[in-house]
Amino acid sequence: MHKGLLLLLGFMICTPALAQQTAEQEKNKQVARSFFEEVLNQGHLEKYAESHSKDFVAHVGDREATLEEDMGMAREERKAFPDMKMSANHIVAEGDLVVVHWTVSGTNTQAGMGFPATGKTMKTSGMTLFRFKDGKIVEEWNAWCMLSVMRQLGLLPPQQ
Repeated sequence: MHKGLLLLLGFMICTPALAQQTAEQEKNKQVARSFFEEVLNQGHLEKYAESHSKDFVAHVGDREATLEEDMGMAREERKAFPDMKMSANHIVAEGDLVVVHWTVSGTNTQAGMGFPATGKTMKTSGMTLFRFKDGKIVEEWNAWCMLSVMRQLGLLPPQQ
């Protein structure tokens, strides 16, 4: 009898916490989806900072970038690929982390990102891992294949 009461008490204590965590994860997933669909895909870069905290850090290779630097990189991408389309294929959340598996495509009609204008199209996919705090993105890690993009643009020889 005591075991049953203890189990019931434990369930009653844990259930609201789990519901709150699930609601927070869903909210974070929605912020990530909105960032990809409205800001990156539609090119509304003026809304970039709405989803990010002021102390945001992007982990870019072997260095870290501030919010302003990350926004600058997004402007360079949009400059190089004015017709860029980005879609969030899958979004998964656990704790304060959200991962987005995405696909991007576009035509390189202008110089940007260190590329000359090639007039060629590219399509690639990758993943972004966000860490959230208080409903805002505070950290970001990206994984995607720049080598594939450069080959598609004719900037490197095709893979053999």
